[in-house]
Amino acid sequence: MPFGLSLKNLIRRDPGAPGLRERAADLRTSLSRRTVVAGTVAAAVPLPALALAPPIPEAAPHPDQGLFDIEALCVRADAAEKAADAACTEAYAAFRAALGPFPDELLMTPWEAHRFGMFPPIGRGVRLSTHLVRRNDAINPEHGWTAEGLRQALNLAVALFGQGGQTPHRIRRWRSLLPAATAYDTRHAEMDRQFRIQALREEYEDATLTARRAHALLRRTSATTVEGLAVHTRALASETWYEGGSPYKILLQSAAAITGVALRRPDFDVPAWLDAWEQIGGRVEYRAERAEWAFVHPSTDGASLETRDRIRGLYNEKCSHSCAIHLWLEPRIADPRFARA
Repeated sequence: MPFGLSLKNLIRRDPGAPGLRERAADLRTSLSRRTVVAGTVAAAVPLPALALAPPIPEAAPHPDQGLFDIEALCVRADAAEKAADAACTEAYAAFRAALGPFPDELLMTPWEAHRFGMFPPIGRGVRLSTHLVRRNDAINPEHGWTAEGLRQALNLAVALFGQGGQTPHRIRRWRSLLPAATAYDTRHAEMDRQFRIQALREEYEDATLTARRAHALLRRTSATTVEGLAVHTRALASETWYEGGSPYKILLQSAAAITGVALRRPDFDVPAWLDAWEQIGGRVEYRAERAEWAFVHPSTDGASLETRDRIRGLYNEKCSHSCAIHLWLEPRIADPRFARA
C-alpha cells in the first residue's frame, strides 16, 4: 500500500473512537488509582513495633467471687427444691384422689394400733407394716392393715399371746382381712407407679440434700469485702432472724445497714394487737430501771366469759409472737405511749 494512502487512512479515523489525548488521560487516571490501592494495602500491614505491643492484662477476679458463685448455687438449689416439693405435693394429691378412701374394715382397732402400730409403746409392742390413714377431720393419723402386716401378725400371734384366750378369734379376724388388704395394696402400688410417687419423693429428697449442702458451704465461706458481707446478710435476712433472742441480732442489723440489704419483717400485725390489748384494759410499759418491757395484764374482776376468752386469746398471741412484738417495740423506748404509769 502506498505510504500516502496509509497516511490518509490514519487521518480518516473513526469519529467515535477515543483520540490520542483521551487515551493518554485515561492512562494517567489508571496509574493514579493503582497507586492509591497500593498505598492502602501497605498501610494495612502492621509495623514491627505494633506487632510487639504487650497484651492488655485481664481484670483480676473479685476477692469474694467464690462466695458469689456459692450464693448463685444456693439460689438454683432452693428453686429446684421448691419445684420438686410442688411436683411431689401435686402428684400425691392426685394419687390420693385416684386411690379413694381407705377401706374401713382394714382400720386397726385401738388395741391393734397400740400393739402393732407405727408408734408402739417401748417394750410392749411389735411394729408391723401398716398404712397411715389421714382423715380430714382428725388431727392424728390412724393405722390400717397391710397384707404384709397381717401375715406378720398371723406368724407372731401364738408366740405373743399364747394359744388360748382371744388368740383364735384374732387369727380368724386377720385371715378374713387378707383378701381385702391384698387387693388394696395391689391398687396402692399401681397408683404409686402411675403417679410416680416414690420417684418424685426421691427427687425431692435429693433436691433437699443438694440445697442443704449448698447452704452449708455458704456458711463455711467467710466474706472479705462489703459485697461479700451482703451475701451472708441476704442469706440470714430471708429467715426469721428476729426469733430466738440471739445476742447477734444487732450484728445482723448492723450488717444490713452497711450493705443495704432489707431484712425480713415479721408478718404479725403488732400495732393491731397492741390496740386490742389496750382497748381491753392492758398496757405495755418500758421499765427503764430494769431495762425491760412489761406487759400489764387487764383486770378480770367481774369480767364476762367472753371478755376473759378475749384476754386469754390476746395473751396467747403475745406469747406466740413475743419476738415480733419486742422487735417492733425496741425503737420506741422513748415513746410517751409506753411510759410507766
